[in-house]
Amino acid sequence: MTPDRTDALVEEWQRLYGVTLPSLALSKSPVQDPWPVHVDHCFGRIILDSVVGKDSPWMEKLRSPAIKNMTPDQLKKCIALGNAIAEGKESLVELDAKSLQLRGKKQKKQAAANSKRKREAAPHDGTSEDRNGAAPKKRQIDIKSALSPSSSKEPQDLLPLTPRPSTSTPKESSPTNSNTLPTDLHNLITTSTLTPFRQRVLLALCQVPPGRFTTYATMATHLHSSARAVGNALKNNPFAPRVPCHRVVAADRGLGGFGGEWGIRGKHAGEKVRLLRGEGVVVDQGRGRVEGDIWRGFV
Repeated sequence: MTPDRTDALVEEWQRLYGVTLPSLALSKSPVQDPWPVHVDHCFGRIILDSVVGKDSPWMEKLRSPAIKNMTPDQLKKCIALGNAIAEGKESLVELDAKSLQLRGKKQKKQAAANSKRKREAAPHDGTSEDRNGAAPKKRQIDIKSALSPSSSKEPQDLLPLTPRPSTSTPKESSPTNSNTLPTDLHNLITTSTLTPFRQRVLLALCQVPPGRFTTYATMATHLHSSARAVGNALKNNPFAPRVPCHRVVAADRGLGGFGGEWGIRGKHAGEKVRLLRGEGVVVDQGRGRVEGDIWRGFV
């Protein structure tokens, strides 16, 4: 297989586990009910354990990082399973339970059993998947609507899709959401060599308007991740200040990180204060705190 073809498989695999599946999970697509995981590395774990590991965790059979050591055949099989999950032809709950069992973790037996019972009880009348593996019409529409340009308001050939939010937190409107993100900035982020997760973090960050601030924890809630993971993704932001990492502070409204250093004593703390004040945010530099309401309007 030529290097170009292998690169295309790697790109398709990264798009699938890093963008497509998390986007479907965040939008609560009915192709999986429920979605037991939401973040990219969990989808990677489940699929790699099933395809590569089979009877053991994938790391016992393939050197990490997997993306650099997978064979073309393994890439093809992972892509095929990922697409089957996206189309509702494979149960993510059951695959996740199997993966956790391989790792000696508590299985999600009840969720898997419930999912299996639902599929077996569903009438085969064209509204659910039939025995021949045909994907249902309704599910195909849901997949297309979750990933089409009309729903994401992004060019179809750009990656990754901006993830949809959890419905648990009220949202406010944003003048700088993904629908109005300048095309050149969108392209700058999505065509970079950053990981899919870092791209998602930076795209979400671009929604925070000038004169407002958010927190690592607030972004983590939106992305179904952790504050630490968000902070690590923003470290050494290559697109500052256009991608405004200075607008993210700690949960206690402390300055947080900037330029790879943390807190008011950080080497670049003064620059973060200058940028925030220049946009109208009130900063008590003596205490190293910002004042005002935390912005939570991610869409």
